[in-house]
Amino acid sequence: MGKWMDGYLNKLVQLRRKSLEGGGNERVEVQRGLGKLTARERIAGLVDPGSFEELGSAVEDTRPPYDGKSRCSPGDGVVMGLAKVKGRQVLVYAVDFTVMSGALGDQAAWKLADLVKMAGQFRVPLIGIIDSAGERLSMKNGDVGFNGLANLLRNYCLYSGVIPRITLLLGPCTGLPAYLPVLSDFLIMNKKTSFLWLGGEMETPGAGSAEFHMTRSGQCDLVAGSDEEALEQLKLLLDYLPQNCWEQSPLVETGDDPARQDESLLDIMPDNPKFTYDIHEIIEKIVDNGEFFELKADYAPHLVTGFARFGGRVAGVIANNPEELSGIFEPDSSDKMDRFMNFLDAFNIPLLTLVDTTAFVPGDKWERLGVIRHGAKLLHSYAHLTCPKITVVLRRSYGGGNIVMGCSRMNPDFIYGWPSMEFAPTGPETVVHAVFNKELAKAKEQGNYEQVFNFYLGILKEMFSVFQMGKHWTTYYTVHEIIDPRETRNKIIKALEATANKHEAWPEKKRSIKPA
Repeated sequence: MGKWMDGYLNKLVQLRRKSLEGGGNERVEVQRGLGKLTARERIAGLVDPGSFEELGSAVEDTRPPYDGKSRCSPGDGVVMGLAKVKGRQVLVYAVDFTVMSGALGDQAAWKLADLVKMAGQFRVPLIGIIDSAGERLSMKNGDVGFNGLANLLRNYCLYSGVIPRITLLLGPCTGLPAYLPVLSDFLIMNKKTSFLWLGGEMETPGAGSAEFHMTRSGQCDLVAGSDEEALEQLKLLLDYLPQNCWEQSPLVETGDDPARQDESLLDIMPDNPKFTYDIHEIIEKIVDNGEFFELKADYAPHLVTGFARFGGRVAGVIANNPEELSGIFEPDSSDKMDRFMNFLDAFNIPLLTLVDTTAFVPGDKWERLGVIRHGAKLLHSYAHLTCPKITVVLRRSYGGGNIVMGCSRMNPDFIYGWPSMEFAPTGPETVVHAVFNKELAKAKEQGNYEQVFNFYLGILKEMFSVFQMGKHWTTYYTVHEIIDPRETRNKIIKALEATANKHEAWPEKKRSIKPA
C-alpha cells in the first residue's frame, strides 16, 4: 500500500475513534449514572452481533452554537445504520444523549429523514431509539432547521403502512421531535427514565411519564423497567410483524397441536350473565402455548388488544373484557381498537375479534366526549378492512358493539358463536323495562315484580338466543356456525388457513374520509 494513503487512513481512524467516544467519558458516566445505556450499547443490545453497519458517522453540527461555545458533535448526535435482528434486516437509529443531551441538530434531522426513506425503499422495519432534549438551539435561524425536521416528519408519515416503525423511548423527548414516537406504529417506554412532552405547562402530576402515556393518553404500547427489558420487548414484538406490507408475518412451528381442546373453557363463563370473567383466561387457552403479546394493557382495559399465534400463524386479537366495565365501548376503547385494526389491515395480519359486550355506554357525559364520533371511526375502519377477519361471539353482542366487533353484515370472513351467545339491539333487561313498563308497574303494586320481570326477561333472552337468530341466514344477526367452546381454537386455525390467500378490494376511489 502506498504511503500517500497513510494520512487518509489516520484521519479515518481518528474519525471512528471520535465517533465511538460520543460526548466523552464524563458524559457517558453521567448517562450510566442515570441507569441508561449509551446509544451504541442500546444498538448492540438489540441487533445480532457484528451485524451493525454504521451510516453517517462523519456528519457533524455545521451551525454556530447558540452561546458561541464549540462542542463536539460526532454523528451530529445520532448513531444509525443497517443491522439484523434475529436474522432479519432492519434499519436502526439511536439518539445519543451524551452529545448535547441528545438535542436534535440540523444535520441529524436530514440524516434521519434519509434513513426513514431508505427503510421504506428497502422494505425493512425501522427502529428508533430516542433519548433527546428536543431541538438544538443555534445562532442561525434560532434552532434546528425546520426543513430537515419537516422532511423527517413527512417521511415518517409517507411510509406509514409500508414498513413497521417501532420506537423505544428511553429518555426524554420534547418539542417537535415528540411527534416521532407517536407517528410510529408502536411505542415502548422506559418507566424509570422516559418522558414525552410536546411543550407547555404541566398541570397533572406525573404528566409525560410512561405511566401517564400508558394509562391516560394511550400513546404508549408497552412499558419496560429498564433499557434492557425494552430491547427484549422490541425483539418479541418484531417476531409478530412482517418486513413490510407486501410480505406475511413469519410462520413459526410452535409445537402446539392445532386440534387441541381445553375442557376448562366450559367452566370460565359464569352461569349468571350479571357476573363477569376475565377474557385473558379464554385467550390464553386458545392461542399457541398460551402466549399472548398484549399491547396497551393498562389503557382502556375493558378492550384487550395484542398479538398471538394460532397453529403458527400470527393474528391480531381484539377482545371485549367483561371483567372491566362489562366490556363496554367508549371513546378510549374505540380509539384503541381503531388504531390497532388499521395496523393489522395495513400489513394484512388477520384480525380475530372475541365478542362479549353490552355495547356503547350511554349518557350525557359520554355524548360530550364524542362517543358517537369515536364509534363512527370503528364503523369506518372495519368496513374498509381487507385483511382476513374472524369473529367469535362468546356471550353478549348488543347494539353498536355487535356491529363494530364484526357482525355478519360487516363482512367478516367467518363468524362463529358459542351456544351461550345473545344478539340484541340492547340488553334484554333494558328492553323489558322499555316495552313492559306498565306490566312492571302493576307487578310492583301487587308485590310480584321480580317474578313478572324474570318472566318477560326469559322470553326475550330466548328470542335473542343464537339458536333462534341462527335460523335466519339472511337476518342482520346471525353466525356461520354455532360451535362448542372447546372447538374454538381449531375453528380459528382452519379459518386462518382458509383465508391465507384471500383477496378483497375496496370500491374504486382515491381515498376514504374517516370521521374526525
